[in-house]
Amino acid sequence: MNSQGNSASSTSRSGRKEKQPSHTWTPVEDVALLEKIIGQKLPNCGLKADPHIVSRVKTLKKQTLAISDMISNSSGFSWDHENKMIVCEKQVFDDWVKVHRDAKGLRLKPFIHYDSLVEAFGRDQANGLGAEGPAEVAEDLNNDNDFLDLEGDSLPENVVPTPTTPHTYFCS
Repeated sequence: MNSQGNSASSTSRSGRKEKQPSHTWTPVEDVALLEKIIGQKLPNCGLKADPHIVSRVKTLKKQTLAISDMISNSSGFSWDHENKMIVCEKQVFDDWVKVHRDAKGLRLKPFIHYDSLVEAFGRDQANGLGAEGPAEVAEDLNNDNDFLDLEGDSLPENVVPTPTTPHTYFCS
């Protein structure tokens, strides 16, 4: 720690600041920080980073991935863009939930932050969509007439983002 109480840098003989190794946060420190922030922003709420926040994040992740799975991997499901919810026949949903328990309770339930949560969690799950074999890759490389959108900026308006859908967001 230097004389100013800053452990992030020190001054060398040449007068230049030398960068010290950055701090690696431990799970205990993460919990303490979250609890401090929660205490400041939501006083008297009684929430603790662990187990309350950790549990909620796990639940939101499971639900987000379950919705993505329904939208992209099966027929009979659609996404209501206006109300931000899964729409399907009750029997289709009941049959799906028998095998995919994380989807329980998601039929006709508004999930207004789905798009943001897909960005946060969606890339954690590989599902094989869009995967190509060597023959398809060779065909794509040899076909000069196909346009490949590497930026992902041209998604049709009716496309629901999923973990395999490219996203581009702009900050204003």
